[in-house]
Amino acid sequence: MSDEPANETGVRGALVSDAKGIHALACELADAVGDRHPDIAALKERLAELLEETRAGVFVAEDGEGEISGAVSYWIKSDLAHGDTVVEIPMLVVAQKARRNGVGRMLMDEIRDLAAQRGAALVELVATRQNETAREFYRSLGFIEADLVALEFVGDLQEPPEAEE
Repeated sequence: MSDEPANETGVRGALVSDAKGIHALACELADAVGDRHPDIAALKERLAELLEETRAGVFVAEDGEGEISGAVSYWIKSDLAHGDTVVEIPMLVVAQKARRNGVGRMLMDEIRDLAAQRGAALVELVATRQNETAREFYRSLGFIEADLVALEFVGDLQEPPEAEE
């Protein structure tokens, strides 16, 4: 008989079969930040691609009943500007009903362990200014807010706008 409670959460590497649970989390995240829901087929395809990459991956938190309660994706990148290795976190999400129970911290512990194993000098992520809850969480883990401007190209890649002179 195990001493662990039946509702114990664990973290593991994601599988393509986790796409449905990750999709539900991604929809919660989209709702929280005012974004569109991802297409389930596209998400499953992107998940499969990430899991094939040697420098990328996804961890999921799973509760005692096997339900996915959180997910974090990562990329391990070479930073030529500084000659370092950087771990980028494009997505971290915890199910609403699992928040404030240590799930996010467990996922970030996995990222921190991965970064240490890979000799990374930096872990970086983006949070919107409006998402104060996420920013507070990241600060509690030791992240600092960098003074930079994030730019995204949202036009037609085939026909970019004319440069202003």
